[in-house]
Amino acid sequence: MRIVVAERRVDLRYFAIAFVPITIFSLNAVITGHLIAADLNVPVDILQTDRPWLEAVGRYRFLAATWFFVALAVLPVALLARNLSRPMARETRMVSIATVIVISLLALTPVLQQNADPEATRIYHRLGADVFEAALSMGTLPGCAGPERIWLMGACGDVPVVTLFHRTLDIVTVVAGLAVGALIVGMILCLEARDSEDVEDVAAQLARNFQQMRQQLYLSSLILTFGMFFATSWMHWPLPLITETEKPAYSALVLASALFTGTYFSLLLLSFYLPVALILDGRVKQLADAAARAPQSGEALDINDWKTSHGLKEGASDYIRAGFALTAPILAAFTGGISPIAF
Repeated sequence: MRIVVAERRVDLRYFAIAFVPITIFSLNAVITGHLIAADLNVPVDILQTDRPWLEAVGRYRFLAATWFFVALAVLPVALLARNLSRPMARETRMVSIATVIVISLLALTPVLQQNADPEATRIYHRLGADVFEAALSMGTLPGCAGPERIWLMGACGDVPVVTLFHRTLDIVTVVAGLAVGALIVGMILCLEARDSEDVEDVAAQLARNFQQMRQQLYLSSLILTFGMFFATSWMHWPLPLITETEKPAYSALVLASALFTGTYFSLLLLSFYLPVALILDGRVKQLADAAARAPQSGEALDINDWKTSHGLKEGASDYIRAGFALTAPILAAFTGGISPIAF
């Protein structure tokens, strides 16, 4: 006997949800470009020039955070690829892929601009370009005896460790853009619906939608939280080289920058989770009303009991977990700012 598997389908208008995180991304670019100092004049004499080996402390943390985040960022892309490989309406699959590509290209744009203009402002300039580059210049890279020498990521450049930092940031930005695109599309696919007039079938589908949405929320929170740990890893890179008298002041600057980044990540997560959650909640209310209007034998239908029995009612613990997931990047910013071993 041949088993026919129904194609999954998402109304294409729901992919407009992707414009909400794109708007957050654009607002972050505007705020960063117009309201934040492009290059703070932090004096380089706050560095301990007699202990250059301390640069390695920050580099180890940065490379560890980079390695872990890039490996973790592959997960949502792999899960989305598996999801798209299953039976699905062709137009849903094509729009999903196109959405991921567009979001990835948006992340790639600043990388291309910075590589086209070496003098362009980079993200670490908000912490003082001179002191940052002076701290990194105390380190060395094996095989980089001169600026024209070629190593793992191309030419060594005048300051090899700064070149390493630039190239790694570029790679992580591209990978993060791809991962965020996969997370956004994965969340939108939680709005899958199948044509059915049977209340029980629709309720079962909605229960699956809610379960998938929660899983996608926790995965998104995990990725963006460790993205925050990656961000704090490079923000903390010069800290071991800062003199003890100036370290509290510079640490306050780093923590403030981390808090801004964590807030951005939390808003980004909220921007593609909340619309999906509201749409599914509206579907549950409509279905509950339809179930209440259906002919009943015996006592009248208790809506809350009906939702609970079908897995469509969220309890206090669900709201607490969702709230923690949404604010985890901000909490990670504080953790990275106060922990002596934080990345």
